[in-house]
Amino acid sequence: MFAATLLAIAAAATPHVPAVQAHRGGSFVDGRATYAEATMPAFRAAAKRGDVLELDIQMTADGVPMVMHDDTLDRTTVCTGPVSARSAADIRAACPTDVLGSPGSALGSKPTSRRASVPTLAEVLALVKRTGARASIELKQLDPSGVSADALAAAIRTAGVPLDRIVVQSFFPPNLQAISRALPGVATATLTLKAGEGTSIATARSSGSRWVSPQWPVSASYVREAHAAGLKVVPFTLDRASEVRAAATAGVDALITDDPVMAARVLKRLR
Repeated sequence: MFAATLLAIAAAATPHVPAVQAHRGGSFVDGRATYAEATMPAFRAAAKRGDVLELDIQMTADGVPMVMHDDTLDRTTVCTGPVSARSAADIRAACPTDVLGSPGSALGSKPTSRRASVPTLAEVLALVKRTGARASIELKQLDPSGVSADALAAAIRTAGVPLDRIVVQSFFPPNLQAISRALPGVATATLTLKAGEGTSIATARSSGSRWVSPQWPVSASYVREAHAAGLKVVPFTLDRASEVRAAATAGVDALITDDPVMAARVLKRLR
């Protein structure tokens, strides 16, 4: 009885070990800008480590979903202007990335002469299919018409990726409703900024999401409330070891980070 009690206490004191999602592929390795964000070198490294591939899509002028966080090309490529103003072939040929890391993030970035093409969603899904990786894909722009959701659904079907390896995330409930219509059974995640945290669990439930993705930091009580509502919790974006430890202690199910190598090392020590 005494031994069983000690084991129960030890188990309760051990932080939960969440899954790691490589934000935009994970452009940092132990704090060093190593990959251009949201490019195939970053995604290949993340898949090899066993991370969830976190990515965003933007639609081109010819209706092709490209993997790009911003709606413009300015921040991470040699080009400027909206993604939606160019064809996919034009972006692939003329707009390579020119910076490692994530310009504008707390971890910084650095220019590079090593160019990488902006990938199409089809390229990343082919990697997911080939490696058995999982992906969390964000519909970035509010699109109640469902055009981008339909394109995402078609790409997933064409790639032949099982739905249990995909989560679709968005800040906009209409986008989640559109993907649920276009791809019945796919898991969705409701993203929320800190200002919307108070209503985020209710919003996620009303959107039919399985996940809620709040801006860090979040409390253990928030995680408990989400779990009680049947939701899993994946906060963004945790780039410091102290944040990763705190998230594990709070009981989150997964975490999104620009530095998945650092996060995995921190979490390994908690096992």
